[in-house]
Amino acid sequence: MAITSISKQAGAILALLALVSACEGLSIPSAQRTQADFKRIPFQTVAQEISFQSEDGTRLAGQLDRPPGLTNPPLVFIIHHSGPVDRDAYQYLAARLVPAGYAVFRFDKRGTGRSEGIYGCCEDRDALAAYRAAMAQDGIDRSCVFIIAQSIGTHILAQRFGEFVGIHRPAGVVLLSSLLPGEKILAIQAPLHIIISDSEPNQAALGEEAVKIHRAVYRYGASYFIAPHTEHTLFDISEGPIDWSDPDWPEKFSQDAWLSLLGWLNGRCASRGCQEHDTREMEGSPGSPAP
Repeated sequence: MAITSISKQAGAILALLALVSACEGLSIPSAQRTQADFKRIPFQTVAQEISFQSEDGTRLAGQLDRPPGLTNPPLVFIIHHSGPVDRDAYQYLAARLVPAGYAVFRFDKRGTGRSEGIYGCCEDRDALAAYRAAMAQDGIDRSCVFIIAQSIGTHILAQRFGEFVGIHRPAGVVLLSSLLPGEKILAIQAPLHIIISDSEPNQAALGEEAVKIHRAVYRYGASYFIAPHTEHTLFDISEGPIDWSDPDWPEKFSQDAWLSLLGWLNGRCASRGCQEHDTREMEGSPGSPAP
């Protein structure tokens, strides 16, 4: 998993991408299109494979996971962090959200997983195409659609937010590992929750100050949470740095960050009266609150 400053490998990837033009992209051998082997957290799901086209005609692949037994659950749509990663980069999040009563849409970036094309181009257009595909599906509560964006994904969402709204206005937005300090947060015209690491050097600008600015301009409501003992992508480092070569890394997502995320989503669902939101299975789900 390519991660900002914590991983030297991620830094090397980002440096390489900076040398590649936005249109030419980065060619990834087919043998490397699937992420390195790591633990997939088991969970019950009704999974649907979805094929869709980006703006330039490139065929992309995504997956919609629905909670078994729910016909119209709220939907969480995920916008990736940086790097050539497929849908399983967020399997750990789907494994927590689906048992908690949420449908989850995630996709393979172009040139990864089952998506065609060459990685390094058009991430914003691909994210819009994925959102359009997600909203074309039946069996979700369209009054309770949430967008979760992480790291570079927060930039993508901010830059094209009006177009996301044009497809379907979200009931709320969660920025994980936000990169939107100060007035940049004003691009997100929706109910907002920000979760950032306590290791962020500009913690105040990304959290408290951003929320104050958002609240001063909009009436949607905004909040933030600082996850203790975490690295940039909100994985727990209380026992030392994350070893991304360890296949068990998905289990180290911060419990505090997870509870903040779930609590905010559940609160938004309650306030909007989502058609069918069932949290009865939450107690036994990965990442659920300890008894």
